[in-house]
Amino acid sequence: MEYKKFDCNSYNIHTIKTDKFKTVRMEIIFSREVDKKEMPIFSFLSDILSDCSKDYERRKNIAIRLEELYKATFYSTTSKVGNLFTITFMLDFIAPEYINEKDYLKNVVAFPFEVLNHPRVKNNEFDLTNFNIVKRGMLESIASIKESSDRLALVKALETMDKDSKTSYKILGTKEDVNSITPSKLYEYYHKLLDSSNCDIFVIGNANMEEIANIIKDNFKNRVIKLKRPSLLVNNNTRKKPLIKEEKSKFIQSTLVMIYNIKGLDKNTKDIAFHVFNYILGSGGISSKLYQKLRNDNSLCYGVRSMYLKNDELLIIEVSLDNKNISLAEKLIKQCIKEMQDGKYSDELLEDAKRNLLFSLKVSSDNNVSVLGNYVFHVFDNLPLLEDRCESLKKVERDDLIKCGSSLSLNTIYVQKGSETSEGN
Repeated sequence: MEYKKFDCNSYNIHTIKTDKFKTVRMEIIFSREVDKKEMPIFSFLSDILSDCSKDYERRKNIAIRLEELYKATFYSTTSKVGNLFTITFMLDFIAPEYINEKDYLKNVVAFPFEVLNHPRVKNNEFDLTNFNIVKRGMLESIASIKESSDRLALVKALETMDKDSKTSYKILGTKEDVNSITPSKLYEYYHKLLDSSNCDIFVIGNANMEEIANIIKDNFKNRVIKLKRPSLLVNNNTRKKPLIKEEKSKFIQSTLVMIYNIKGLDKNTKDIAFHVFNYILGSGGISSKLYQKLRNDNSLCYGVRSMYLKNDELLIIEVSLDNKNISLAEKLIKQCIKEMQDGKYSDELLEDAKRNLLFSLKVSSDNNVSVLGNYVFHVFDNLPLLEDRCESLKKVERDDLIKCGSSLSLNTIYVQKGSETSEGN
C-alpha cells in the first residue's frame, strides 16, 4: 500500500493506493473536541446534509444520482472517541478501471462536495420538510435507547460515574436538546462545521490519487482555517472507594455494570497489550474468564462482556442476570480481575488470545473500511498500522498483562434491577 498526504492549506487529503479492492472509498472527516451542547446539533446537521441539497431535494433524488454513478453509495455518521467528535461523509464507488466512461472519476468524486457545498437552504434556514424528517428520526433513535436494557444500563452507569465527564455525553443528546434545534440554528452550525473544524479526507483504492486530489481541490475550497488537533484522551477521575448505585427498571432481567479506571499505562501498552488483557478477561467469547466463571461454572447470567475504552481509560464489565445473582456475580467479577492482576491463566489461553487477535487484524487487512480506519487513527492518534500492530501483538507477554491489571481501580458499580418476575414471583 502506498500512502501519500496532500496538504491543501485548510485541509489534508490522505491517499492509500492499493489494488487489493475493487471499490474506492472516500471519507470526508470533520473533527472537533467533544462538546455536549454541540454534538446533537452536528448529528442533526450530518443527517440533513446527506439527505438533501439544493440540486437533490429529497433522499430519493440523491439515490437516483448514485444509481447513475454506477450504484455508488453516500451516507454520513457521527462518532465520539474519547475527546474527539467526528462528522464523517462516506462515499463508496467502483474503481475506475472497471468503468468505461470518460468523466466517471471526476463526476463521482465531485458528488459529495456538490451536496456539502450547496445545502437545501432558503433565507438562512434549512428546508422545513427535510428538517422535520431528520428530527423525527433522531427522536426515534433517542427513544429506542430506553427499549434496550443493556444500552440503557450503560448510559446510566456512565452518568452515575460522572455526569460531567465527556465519556458520559450522548452524541444525539436528549429529546429536549433535539427539540431546541431550529432550521436557522442548523444553518448557523453548517458554517461552524466548515469554518472551525479540522478536515481530513481519506481515500483508499486503486485509482489515480493525484487526479482524485486535484478533483477534490477543484470542488472543495470553502475551508478557511486549520486548527490544532485535540487530544483524544479523557481524564476520568478515580475514587478511593467505588460509588454504588441501584435503580429499578421496567425490564424483567437485571443488568450489572462495573466500571474500572485505567491509570499509569504507556501508549504502547494501551494500544496493544490491553487488548490481549481484555480478550482473556471478557471480550473473547466463551473462552474468556468472565464467561467461564459466571456463566459456564455458576450459571449466573444470560450474557457477560467487557469493553475497553482506550481513550477514556476505562474498562467496563456488563452482565445481564437475575436479581438473586447480583451479589455473587459482583464477587466473581472481582475474582476474575484479581486473577488477571496475578497472571493466573494458562499459557494456552494467552497464546489463544494473541492468535485470535492476530487473525482479526489479518481479516481487517482484507477490508478497505478497516484499513482506512486504521490510517485515520494512525494520523489522529499515532496508532500503529496493521502490520506493526501484528508484530507488537506477537511480543506481548504475561508481564505486560500483569502491568495492565495493576493499572485498574474500581470506580462505579451500577445495578439496573429488574422486576420480581425475573426470580419466578
